[in-house]
Amino acid sequence: MQKNLLLVASEAQLMLTRESLTHMHAEVSRDRQVECYKIPHKSFTELELFLYLYPSLDAITPHLRRYPVDLLLYDERQGGLDAVIAMDKLQGDLQALAELWGPDFQFPMGRTVVILDDRKDSAHRTFILGREQVRDVLVAPENFSRILRFIGKILIADLRQNQQKIGCALSGGGLEGFLYQVGCTYALESSLTGRAFSDCNLYSGVSSGSIVATILASKIPMEEVAASLFGKSDRLPQMKGSALYDFAGKEIIGRIAKESIRWSGLDPYQWAQKFFRSIPTGFFKGDHLREYIANAIAEYGGDDSFSSLEAELIIGATSQDNYEHVIFGAPPWQDAKISDAVRASCALPPVFTPHMIAGKNYIDGQITRTCNLEWMVKRGCSLIFIIDPLKPYYTNHEEGMDALGGVFNLIQTIKTLVYTRFRTALAHLTERYPEVDFIVFQPYDECAQLMAGSPMKYRINVEIIRQAYVGTLRKLRIRHSVYANRLAKHGFTLISEKALFEKEKASLDF
Repeated sequence: MQKNLLLVASEAQLMLTRESLTHMHAEVSRDRQVECYKIPHKSFTELELFLYLYPSLDAITPHLRRYPVDLLLYDERQGGLDAVIAMDKLQGDLQALAELWGPDFQFPMGRTVVILDDRKDSAHRTFILGREQVRDVLVAPENFSRILRFIGKILIADLRQNQQKIGCALSGGGLEGFLYQVGCTYALESSLTGRAFSDCNLYSGVSSGSIVATILASKIPMEEVAASLFGKSDRLPQMKGSALYDFAGKEIIGRIAKESIRWSGLDPYQWAQKFFRSIPTGFFKGDHLREYIANAIAEYGGDDSFSSLEAELIIGATSQDNYEHVIFGAPPWQDAKISDAVRASCALPPVFTPHMIAGKNYIDGQITRTCNLEWMVKRGCSLIFIIDPLKPYYTNHEEGMDALGGVFNLIQTIKTLVYTRFRTALAHLTERYPEVDFIVFQPYDECAQLMAGSPMKYRINVEIIRQAYVGTLRKLRIRHSVYANRLAKHGFTLISEKALFEKEKASLDF
């Protein structure tokens, strides 16, 4: 497996490193635009090591925008900047990179190894660097071969810790989030060769993301799903607003009638409490959604059970009684029907009524968790695609956000809370599991503008699919170098920038 190392040191130390590389018969990598060596190492035949050399800390973030880095080495010897000061500066630079380029450019300090001079305060500085989450510290190693043996053991340990599985996590975002994920996943299916995107080992879905996760895990081509939304599929019925929103009139009337009987003779001060209890927990039943999922699975040979799938599928929901997050598809909830789990995961109050499974009511999974990333990491994933549609829209409206009204601002507030929770959770996981790669797709530009406001729309807006498709292709093209290299580590081949651009121009045409 290919592993990419980045060494930052003083010019004097780099000269010594080059001499060591020459003695080791390291090859200069001619296909790289920066100084890079392919390192032979008899002790680690399962690894293909590439080492990049830089004399300045300022070169790290530009490098990360172009190439993946599995391990960053900082060597303070021979006149380099003090390692503690250097790591403090590096953390600031990395945080700025993640803010500007997105959460999948969050580089964990757990991928950093520091090489110190042999000084009296080395033990104290090692303690400080450990507190800053640096992976490990070497004090004055005798030669470069010693360094290579040390980092080789780290890389081998990381390689054996996970099972090299590929995961795809899809969070919620209402109807519009579902449409975005259809366009995004279709673009990924169209852009990857060698290993197909549809061959992921694990799928995780929460809220509307559970629909797309089920479609992918059931091997239903996303092209066919997109065609059905345009009303042009030969196998799937057209999904309309009526397929998702079936009015729960009987349930609503029954609840109001039940609570109204209790109003007679009540103290007037208790009327307000009874009134609020009479408000329904959902206006739509969701039965049409459950039936649509079950029928789609059956159309492609499935039997609506988690155990029948080749890939692992989990669906997150929230227990209405204690607000705990439940993972259907994993023990002890592996026997639930997939269509029931999807229906429960999408039951956002007060849009959909709660859904009962095995005698308990469940509601929208995104209330308690954005997506189940840690579960996927613990199941052995080395790469996880994350498709997260619920991102706040940042407008340049000349009169400011206040001019757009209270409802718009309330929805933006909710989106921001969910988005902030996601960013915080991902940053934590990136530091905790530095050996795992995350690639994140979120709406931006025209697509984000289309999705501004409430995600709980009643009309299928197929333009969101087109914009999500084009936006995903554009992101892969603009950042082609870093994504192509990162994906290649896991067996995927990203098509060329020219091919991506051609697909962009062609857009979706059904």
